Parts: sequence; structure tokens; C-alpha cells
Amino acid sequence: MSVSKIDKDGDFTFGQNQGNYISKSAQIAQNVVTGLRSFKNDWLLDTDHGIDWFSILGNRNNEKTIRREIERMVLETPGVKSIEKLDIMTSSDREATIYLSYTDIYNESFSEQIGLPTT
Repeated sequence: MSVSKIDKDGDFTFGQNQGNYISKSAQIAQNVVTGLRSFKNDWLLDTDHGIDWFSILGNRNNEKTIRREIERMVLETPGVKSIEKLDIMTSSDREATIYLSYTDIYNESFSEQIGLPTT
């Protein structure tokens, strides 16, 4: 199976025929990042998809909840076999970044750095 490739800004790519589609490990990596950036109740076809960022980022002492939701979302992504490392770094100006390393079903290891939405 293949999916439409998105660019660094999260927009679909067009005009390159088959070059606009990805599969296997690239597809899994894109789905991991897209899933972590998704807000719960935001997708009409699956309102449970994504993370309820609005609820969990507005609370104090929620590091465990954030970590648990990230782990859930990544491990529910089809093709992800295991999470090797997960770190969440926050800054004083209310920004957060996920540092994630995981292995997919093709035994490829990936490291991703994903910015979290801010409130």
C-alpha cells in the first residue's frame, strides 16, 4: 500500500506522478509524525484518531499523560514494531518537542524530532 507524500509544511505534494506516493518505511514514518500532530475529534471519518492536545496541554503535572498518549499513538500506527526511546523537552516559552526513536516492521530504525502544538 502507498499513501500520498506530504512536504515539510504538511501539505500534499502534486505533479510528480508516482513520485508523489510513498510506501513501506517512508509511509510508516509519515504516519507516525502525522498521527502525533493530529488533534482528537479533528478527522470526520475517525473522531478517536489523534491526541486530545487541548485537554492534556492545558493541565499542570501532565508529563505522564503526555508520554502515555504519545506511546499509544505511535504503537497504534500500523507498521510500528517498538519504541526505542522517547524524550519530551519543554522550554520556558511553552514549547515542547518530542524526540522519538522507533523500529518498524521492516526492521528500519527511525529517529524523529516533532514539535508539539502549544496552547
